[in-house]
Amino acid sequence: MERGALWEYQVFCAVAERQSFVLAARALGASPSAVTRAVQALERQVGAQLLLRSKSSVVLTPQGESYFEYARELLRLESQAREALRDAQQGDQGRLRFSAPDLLGVTLLPAVLRRYAAEHPGVTVDIHYTDKAIDPIAEGLDFAIRGGFPASSDLLGARLWPYERLLCASPDYVARLGLPREPEELARHRLIMHTGPRVLKDWHLRRDQRIVRMHAEPVVRVSTGSGLMALALQGVGIARLADWAAAPEIARGTLVRVCPGYTATSAQGMAPQMHAVYGSRSLPARARAMLAAIRQGAGAV
Repeated sequence: MERGALWEYQVFCAVAERQSFVLAARALGASPSAVTRAVQALERQVGAQLLLRSKSSVVLTPQGESYFEYARELLRLESQAREALRDAQQGDQGRLRFSAPDLLGVTLLPAVLRRYAAEHPGVTVDIHYTDKAIDPIAEGLDFAIRGGFPASSDLLGARLWPYERLLCASPDYVARLGLPREPEELARHRLIMHTGPRVLKDWHLRRDQRIVRMHAEPVVRVSTGSGLMALALQGVGIARLADWAAAPEIARGTLVRVCPGYTATSAQGMAPQMHAVYGSRSLPARARAMLAAIRQGAGAV
């Protein structure tokens, strides 16, 4: 590791995190003696013993515990500043990698990407379409777009736009089997569902302050949003679809709303939202520009 102005702080934090001078030296690509000298130099600088050493362990002193939090925050800020500087120097160049729900790839994102490519010609974009909740840090992504209800995690999040879930079917299906207007009528109909995580639950349908819970028994289950949409368009059954995907089809007359006075919500009556999750507060400019473009594109749906 390059030995810059914050070398002693990097060494101290590495030793404190690993509770070992040897392991810290390996992680930093330095010798154990160099690591020992760096810690000793920092202790002389601050005028306090930060670590207690023995043959079997290394632990923080009370002063070291307090100082460790400040040192770690200092290194985080320095890294953030470096990323911001590198981002400013690169400008609208480099590679952007993110994941998005499958259905976004056939509805909203193609038009967004066309405009983004025209405005940011120096950026190459790599998109992983999946309905699974991918960890952007583990997969090396700038961010991951998700729908539904934000899950508790250590990731940072940004709201993109709220939406409603609608029950929809094709005009052909309605002509054959009728248009249910109340949730109680759905038990006599053919339901199709998504098999994604956190989706296979009872449906909660809300109208004003009334929430009706029903156990949905699907005749067909499918693992992608685009597959679900295709089944609904072909008249296979009634599907629960996001309004940003269903609204254009309803406007074209290829889908109609079922139980038109109701929307599908959480058990508490909350509406879902699209959101992005990422691991760093200092998103590259190209990533921030993409999120802004997606928000703008969603507003035009």
